[in-house]
Amino acid sequence: MNRLTCLLRFLAGGIFVVAGVLKVLDPARFAADIDHFRLLRYFAVAPLALYLPWLEIICGLAVFVRAWRRSALLLLLALTIVFIAAITSAWMRGLDIRCGCFGAASTAPLAFDLVFDLVLGGVLVWLLRVESRPESPRKG
Repeated sequence: MNRLTCLLRFLAGGIFVVAGVLKVLDPARFAADIDHFRLLRYFAVAPLALYLPWLEIICGLAVFVRAWRRSALLLLLALTIVFIAAITSAWMRGLDIRCGCFGAASTAPLAFDLVFDLVLGGVLVWLLRVESRPESPRKG
């Protein structure tokens, strides 16, 4: 495994762990952030605000566990695609909101969050491709 792969794995997993922890600290604010997107009925917003951050934390940590890595990367890629769709939808509808990606620390405009998520999605796809390659036998 090369250093770039390790660095990208650390960054991708770390981003989701940090984002999840920041949302766990203030689930009410995260629920309001989700509600601002106007995509879900409120009865679905509260459970999502409670459970989504924990999924991000668990999957972010699982990226570091070889046996769970591929599944974690697939789940994180799926989440990132949903995030991209939600941000694109809000942006196209002209909503003046923050994404809530990093809880109360989210202050960037939606365009920045969209680019960030697109890059993150690309990193996750690249990591999945690396995970799919058979390991070469070690010379020894």
